[in-house]
Amino acid sequence: MITFDNVEKRYSDGTVAVNGLSLEVPTGSLTVFVGPSGCGKTTSLRMINRMVEPTSGRVLVGGRDIRDEDPHLLRRGIGYVIQHAGLFPHRTVVDNVATVPRLLGATRKQARATAMDVLGRVGLGKELAQRYPAQLSGGQQQRVGVARALAADPPILLMDEPFSAVDPVVRKELQQELLRLQSELAKTIVLVTHDINEAITLGDRVAVLRPGGVLAQYATPEDLLTSPADEFVAGFLGVDRGVRLMSFFSSADLPLRQDPVVTGTGTEDLGGDRWILVVDEDSRPLGWRGARADSTIVPVGRPFVPGRDPLRVVLDAAVLSPSGHAVAVDDDGRVLGVVSGEDVAAAARSGHNGRAADAPRAVAMRKSP
Repeated sequence: MITFDNVEKRYSDGTVAVNGLSLEVPTGSLTVFVGPSGCGKTTSLRMINRMVEPTSGRVLVGGRDIRDEDPHLLRRGIGYVIQHAGLFPHRTVVDNVATVPRLLGATRKQARATAMDVLGRVGLGKELAQRYPAQLSGGQQQRVGVARALAADPPILLMDEPFSAVDPVVRKELQQELLRLQSELAKTIVLVTHDINEAITLGDRVAVLRPGGVLAQYATPEDLLTSPADEFVAGFLGVDRGVRLMSFFSSADLPLRQDPVVTGTGTEDLGGDRWILVVDEDSRPLGWRGARADSTIVPVGRPFVPGRDPLRVVLDAAVLSPSGHAVAVDDDGRVLGVVSGEDVAAAARSGHNGRAADAPRAVAMRKSP
């Protein structure tokens, strides 16, 4: 556990970067510090590994005041990932990752074996091991940075804007990769971002800081979205809180209809103006078409898997569908039925009223696009 106990950081010119910060980061959790520029996010993060010393108050790791620890020994148990990876340009990928094990006394062979194992964990193949950082994409460089931070198997991982320098598609991939790693490794992670969407996506708990380094709210993403502490937090969260809240609601119990599903070529003329879902003999979706036989079949788009995908994914699929319905499939891609956008919205209202206590966060939120 990491504890901030009334921590303040005041510089010699009188600037207060962090003001009375008190919170606890549970062991094995992913906690996000988020807020506008100048709110003390990075300063707070860097106080954990003593790269910045607090002016007053205490920072404790595992119940021990870090001021009583040797900074070098303290940092050996803390991985650190920064925005641009910070790789050594003259070293290969494998030797970049092997740096920390070597510093901790491993032989060159042992360090490289550890590096190769960790590179595999972060999704980088052996073929990249002998390349130099300049030969990698931005996303690959960030993966190497994460691998290097994990190479000594530290219990704590600090991440300062780790994904802000890559494009949105790669950023989403890296976020999902981090969540996958965290599900396997259960590190105590503190991550800094200015992006509230990233905070909501990644965090088990989110600390929203206001300018001047004051903690505005520290809560789960669900509680932030449903009960922002004040107008500052509500404004920072944005106007689409209700839609984002649907990421926490399970799709397991949605009412699925089978009557619009037609097996075969779908050439029969059913009359009327309704849409039908045409599936093949294996119940895999071929597309939507109007009820008239000469109607053009249009793609289904992205289907959803009940219980795996949250309501936000289902609503998105229904809105984008020409029929106004989302298509439910099993894990093998076979159609289970369809659900209307209206029924999804009703389920969201019901989930909000009941606070979706039985919707697992790891199933709902972490599958959100």
